[in-house]
Amino acid sequence: METHIGFELCTAGRAERISVNGTFTIEPGMLIAQSPAFPMIEVTRSSDYRAVLLQDAIENILPVISQTLSPSTIPAITPYMLLTDEQQTHFLDSIARIQDKEQLLREISHPARHKMLSTIIRLLRQETLLEHAFLFSAQLAEQPQQMSRRRQVMLHFLVALNLDHRQHRTVQYYADKQNMTPRHFADIIKQESGYTPMEWINMITINQAKNLLRHPDTQVKDVAAQLGFPEQFTFRKYFKTHTGMSPTEYQRMG
Repeated sequence: METHIGFELCTAGRAERISVNGTFTIEPGMLIAQSPAFPMIEVTRSSDYRAVLLQDAIENILPVISQTLSPSTIPAITPYMLLTDEQQTHFLDSIARIQDKEQLLREISHPARHKMLSTIIRLLRQETLLEHAFLFSAQLAEQPQQMSRRRQVMLHFLVALNLDHRQHRTVQYYADKQNMTPRHFADIIKQESGYTPMEWINMITINQAKNLLRHPDTQVKDVAAQLGFPEQFTFRKYFKTHTGMSPTEYQRMG
């Protein structure tokens, strides 16, 4: 499963999410950054929640952003902001423009024209993403704040967890990545966030499962495979343990 980064604009309803900065409520007009650097867990969402999403593969955007933003600046950024009406319109217009060109691309068969339009779409997508990343960068102080060692451990864990949770769901794995004992590692994560590493692992995995199951045509076996479970039965048991319902029951809730 490819890792993406991007932005989500809430257009209706409300949702509550947990991030490393605490719990926050999403409401219409709010733009949310989606990136392994800003891990989030969705707690609740209203039945009328609607959002528009623009994403790109992480390898297409990260090299550009990393030229200007260092890892030490990431914790200083709150991964959500309320846009003005004008900014919302601009974001939606940019997405509509990209979608129009994507529709045109499906109608073009000439290889050279297809390649040229594909490049235009890629550049438009990158421009829109970087333009809105620039809005978030206004939060940065003139002098970057020094991160504590414990905060670094927490941030590195959450980034690694978002990237690797489909293959690795043990505390030992993430402790080893930072050359720490599982106990010491767990103490730091608990003190920094209020949750244990295992709680974070389960929350991230279930959150991802719920996102996949919200698509009505998605089969449970495909979700299990995308999340790295050895078979459908194991995933069903895991999901029910942590949510109190089966994946199929959750999917029927719509």
